[in-house]
Amino acid sequence: MIHPLSLQQLQERFGGELLNGSVTFERICTDTRQLDEGALFVALKGETFDAHDFLSELAAAGELADKVLGLVVEREIAGCDLPQWRVADTTVALGQIGLLCREEFNGRVIAITGSCGKTTVKEMLAAIFSQHHHPCVTRGNLNNQFGLPMTLFGLTEQHDVLILEMGASGPDDIGYLCGIGKPQISAVNNVMPAHVEGFGSVDAIAAAKGQIYTSLDVGGIAVINADDGYANYWRDEMPEGVSTLEVGLGHDCAIYADNIELGDNGCPAFDLMIDGLAHPVQLQLLGEHNVHNALVAAGCAFAAGVPAADIASGLGKMIAVQGRMQTHSGRRGATVIDDSYNANPGSVAAAIELLAQRPGRKILVLGDMAELGPDAEIMHRQIGELARERGLDALFTLGPLCTAASVAFGAGHHNPLNNYRDRAPLIAALTNELNGNTTVLVKGSRSARMELVVQALTQDTSADGND
Repeated sequence: MIHPLSLQQLQERFGGELLNGSVTFERICTDTRQLDEGALFVALKGETFDAHDFLSELAAAGELADKVLGLVVEREIAGCDLPQWRVADTTVALGQIGLLCREEFNGRVIAITGSCGKTTVKEMLAAIFSQHHHPCVTRGNLNNQFGLPMTLFGLTEQHDVLILEMGASGPDDIGYLCGIGKPQISAVNNVMPAHVEGFGSVDAIAAAKGQIYTSLDVGGIAVINADDGYANYWRDEMPEGVSTLEVGLGHDCAIYADNIELGDNGCPAFDLMIDGLAHPVQLQLLGEHNVHNALVAAGCAFAAGVPAADIASGLGKMIAVQGRMQTHSGRRGATVIDDSYNANPGSVAAAIELLAQRPGRKILVLGDMAELGPDAEIMHRQIGELARERGLDALFTLGPLCTAASVAFGAGHHNPLNNYRDRAPLIAALTNELNGNTTVLVKGSRSARMELVVQALTQDTSADGND
């Protein structure tokens, strides 16, 4: 935190009730497994847990006072003399504490959302700003109503840029996060069918993501991906007093990519065009789709005043994030591309395009894509068709939804139906397919745990020959 806060400040600003007086704190804790005696503990509740129960057990044993500094609770913890701020909703209170931390920060604040690639854009921005600034950046995927406040708690006097990733699983999530993070520069990377069940339709996803623009105050800057199908929608919804900066492949954009070339290693190079001048960029990331990610990052950085040359050099320094297009040496000499972090139809299509351009034999390993709503089977079938059309040699799938993908991939051909319900037989079958002429790309939704497949295909590589 930039400055210590007190429970009295919180109660005076946001209401609630103080019990056992106030306390000043500089750290926040929400994990019952990692209590911090010098921190304020916020007792969160979820569908399957309630931290209040754990606190009550500690209080009854006389151990709570030695574990934390004070409490934020929805119900009083009896038998505890620690200061407590009792509120109606501890999740909201967590955000309110984050808001006070944000209000003490005077640097630039950039926010990114989108259906896929937003973490990559965030890390690109971190690479750009780290050259000459001290950015505070969302850690990992802590991009929701619990994670974003934790990023704000990490702000210090040394930070001069705040880069926030914002995720959404429902229609009002982005607006809520913007109310806490208060970005000055915002971007929607793209809109694709992801978490459709939580929104109802792709149009609803676009409207929800667009809250990152409509939440901007006068003087804010909206970076628009002009190549996205919802660009016109966002232009029409833009608040008065908010300026726009458009990025894309079209030469009419303020920032665009020219002379795109894909290297033998699958990493794209291009000229980043800003103010009519070309700035060469060589990405260390696989896939031409990362050019779009780079353009959005470049737009945000340029809007924040970063010189074009620094943007280009920073983009070239960013390396792949774990589980997102990382290349590994696999068993029996195969190449394994780990893109297992998450999946939706758009990101799988990008993965197929990348794999199709690889030399040798090409195998896609796909786990079920979750939260796609009533059209889930159709979307899986379309992925199978696309994999066949792009000439992939084999498709191995895991999960019941992926049956449609496997059937579509094999339609009209003699391809076996390599669909599995369990990882063990999938891994066994895949291992038999590996050799030095094969590239395997592994992808799937978080629920599919496809990273376990990656681990199995890459472990003990030194013990395998190229047989």
